[in-house]
Amino acid sequence: MFDRDKYQESKVILVTSSVGGEGKTFVSMNMASVIAMGGKKTVLVGLDLRKPKIHKDFDLLNDKGVSSYLIGQDNLEDIIKKTSIENLDVITSGPVPPNPSELILKPATVELIRFLKEKYDYVVIDSPPIGLVSDANDLLKFSDTTLYILRHAFTKREMLKIINNKYDKQEIKNVSFILNEFKLKSKYGYSYGYGYSYGYGYGYGSYAENQKSKKSLFNKIFKKK
Repeated sequence: MFDRDKYQESKVILVTSSVGGEGKTFVSMNMASVIAMGGKKTVLVGLDLRKPKIHKDFDLLNDKGVSSYLIGQDNLEDIIKKTSIENLDVITSGPVPPNPSELILKPATVELIRFLKEKYDYVVIDSPPIGLVSDANDLLKFSDTTLYILRHAFTKREMLKIINNKYDKQEIKNVSFILNEFKLKSKYGYSYGYGYSYGYGYGYGSYAENQKSKKSLFNKIFKKK
């Protein structure tokens, strides 16, 4: 369950999951948007360098972002982008680099997070799935709170061993779980729930990308039709 007290004390909130398709990007976008609409200066950072998505929902270009900053091509001011939501800025992932894991380990990543913590009330990080690549593990050290996304009837029970082991080894702190797309069937036979349906297709053969061109729920909520 999401712990309100932990959330209020957190400066950097990292959102991750076991694999692709569990809805972590959707949650991170909505989390950042809601915090911003509550009057807090917020930045959403796309640190899923292998699978950039955030720019699409905010109708932003992805020619500059985290990757171009980490290789020294752009400075911090170049990559911070305004959104139509008051108090919310976004840093997109940038062009997909050939070496995401190496880039994350650069000292420039530490500089980026430090700068954002000083400039914003909250920093929300859209991280890669922790069960697929090492990038998310490297990013955990920057988070004050980690939100771990589970998807009903999708996340496998054995996948939770990953996060349990990290918690036991104290590699992760203040972790909370969000159950996505939970369906509840009443005695009258009606089903209720949310449908976020996000896919990755990292090239590792995990889950296929949903190719249907339809407007996301995020767009329906936060943008004009």
